[in-house]
Amino acid sequence: MSRKLTPRQVIARSYPTWDYAMADRLIAWLDDCGYEIVEKGAAHMGASLVPAAPASTPSHESTH
Repeated sequence: MSRKLTPRQVIARSYPTWDYAMADRLIAWLDDCGYEIVEKGAAHMGASLVPAAPASTPSHESTH
């Protein structure tokens, strides 16, 4: 059975001494920049490059 690591552990292990302080700073920086770490396979709204159209906006065809 595989071991599941937290995002903090994955980032920390990329440094030679498992630097948890650096991992915390990196996660805080990503959060400050508007990024979010999500579970693999989780559905999230920000994945598309095409913005979703609001449902309440009338189309151009109906205004003519």
